[in-house]
Amino acid sequence: MGFIKRTGHFFFVWRDKLPVPLVLAMAGCARPRLLGWLLGLPFIVLGESLRIWALMHIGPKTRTREICAERLITSGPYAHCRNPLYLANFLKILGFMVISGNAGFALVVAFFYLIEFSTMIPYEEGFLAEKFPDAHRCYREAVPAFIPTLQANSRFAAAANFSLSEALRSEKRTFASTSLILLTVALAAAMRKERVA
Repeated sequence: MGFIKRTGHFFFVWRDKLPVPLVLAMAGCARPRLLGWLLGLPFIVLGESLRIWALMHIGPKTRTREICAERLITSGPYAHCRNPLYLANFLKILGFMVISGNAGFALVVAFFYLIEFSTMIPYEEGFLAEKFPDAHRCYREAVPAFIPTLQANSRFAAAANFSLSEALRSEKRTFASTSLILLTVALAAAMRKERVA
């Protein structure tokens, strides 16, 4: 197993736990201002909306520790880019960093996610290429990995397999963690102001 595959596997297995220290550090060093909230929240809402759209096509099986796929998903946001969930997470992370108001910390976070995404995406795509060799090759040639095209590739257009309510139910933990992060940053900033006053 090569370095990219090993590292991608590590990040995949621990993807929900590894950001915890970053969130705690962000709460400690955030300097949020009203403008940061106004500029950052739309990125978080956009990212979460993209996640919900993706889940309507991929389904709720995104929380597993083991990489798996019953079929190659190419519809919905997957017809615009091959990794819409990672793009959605990037948008949310960008929103959190804008709200935090700490450029130095934002660079640390950017470095962490650069390593995570640049290993996890090839790890997952390698799995899909092995499991669906012909279909994935055609898909990879037609649809970009991360930067989406505005017009969906018509070969991959299809209706969602899951309902909006199913997607929302599967996102309950993400809604809770997003709300908790925002609340933590706001409370930490308020306590810091009180101490200064």
